[in-house]
Amino acid sequence: MEERFRLQALLIDTETHSWQEAVTVVGRRLLTLGSIEEEYIQAMIDVVNDLGPYIVVIPHLAIAHAAPATYVRRNDLVLGVFKEPLYFGSENDPVHIIIGLCALSPHSHLEQFQCIADIFSDENAWLGFLQCTSVEELHSLINDYIK
Repeated sequence: MEERFRLQALLIDTETHSWQEAVTVVGRRLLTLGSIEEEYIQAMIDVVNDLGPYIVVIPHLAIAHAAPATYVRRNDLVLGVFKEPLYFGSENDPVHIIIGLCALSPHSHLEQFQCIADIFSDENAWLGFLQCTSVEELHSLINDYIK
C-alpha cells in the first residue's frame, strides 16, 4: 500500500490550544500544502459550531473537515498530534489527534477513512503516536501501521 501520510502532512504540537485553535493549526498545514483555500479553515470550525462535536469519532481522535469541493483544491489528509488535551464537548473527549481532511467529492476519501479506522482500532497505535517526539518518528510509526 502506498504511503498515506507524507512527512510534510504530519505535525506534533506541544502548545495548549482551544479546539478551534487546534483545528486552525491542522488547517494551516493543509493550506501550506496547497490543498485548500484559507476559507476552508473557518468552514471546518463552523461545522462543529453548527452541528456539534460529531467530528470526535472515537476517544482521542477528531476528523476535522468541511463540505467537499468548497474551498478545496485537491484531496488531502494531515495528521496532528497534540500533546495537551483538547476539549470539544464530546463524550469522547479529550482529543489528542486531529486528522484534517479535505476532499473534492463526498466519496474521495473512502479508502483513507478505512485506513484511519484500521489504524485507530488498535489502541497501541495512537498511544504510540502520542509518545513520538519528532515528525520523523511519527512518520515512520504511522506508515508502519498502514503497510
